[in-house]
Amino acid sequence: MVRQADASGELEMVAADPDPRLRGVALDYTGYRERSAAPLRRRELPWPGVVLIFDFGPTLRFLDDAGAVAARHAGGFLAGLHDLTVLTETVGEQSGLHVNLTPLGARRLLGLPMAELANRVVGVEDAFGPAGRTLSERLGNAAGWAARFDLLDAAILRRLAQTTAPPGIAAEAWRRLQASGGRLAIGALAAGLDCSPRHLIAVFRDQLGLPPKTVARILRFHRAIELYDQGLCSGWADVAIECGYSDQAHFVNDFRRFAGVSPTVFLASRRPLERATLPG
Repeated sequence: MVRQADASGELEMVAADPDPRLRGVALDYTGYRERSAAPLRRRELPWPGVVLIFDFGPTLRFLDDAGAVAARHAGGFLAGLHDLTVLTETVGEQSGLHVNLTPLGARRLLGLPMAELANRVVGVEDAFGPAGRTLSERLGNAAGWAARFDLLDAAILRRLAQTTAPPGIAAEAWRRLQASGGRLAIGALAAGLDCSPRHLIAVFRDQLGLPPKTVARILRFHRAIELYDQGLCSGWADVAIECGYSDQAHFVNDFRRFAGVSPTVFLASRRPLERATLPG
């Protein structure tokens, strides 16, 4: 368990590893409770995975570009792959269970083309039917985090028993692109898989939600933030080189596209607590 507090609020997080049988589907679980002195807004960045939140309340709010409330999803939500930032706001407190899913794992759990969820956030009931809302209620009423994690393991395992694994070309394409940190050219990726770029694009849209070139850019962007946070590079110029950008200008342009601001502004606006993996 991790507890942090400062003048602006407090945060409690409990992390757990999913059942080993969920390898390749669920990456990690995090239970959280957070309080802040005032409503708290966060800019959620694109990342190469799918976020599933079981929201125990108060319900998180999604804002439009003007800052108005655009959506609420009582009980929780699922966010498909995004290549845009998402602005969220709490009312000053929130509690829930955060699940990071692989894109292919989410495709298998949902049983629908992931292109239907690209750049979209939908309620758990819209994603999983009535069973999603029932599971959210059971998780919220469970006696502690350990019981919640066990319930979640069991629910995902039951669903997987009714589905089939992704096609081999999708799994191998995703593995190779991830291993390269998004640096593998799409033409080379298609050639290595003995398929046409057009077919590869169709596979990615169905199984991940976005075309492979966009997914590769998200992987590079995510890797850049990881490298900087870990102190593995001396500055943004070194990060750009390490992640395979043609030059720093290319890196800054991509960063602005995905983060909505320059790297310098992004770092200046971050709160220390936001270095943790959190929803909202």
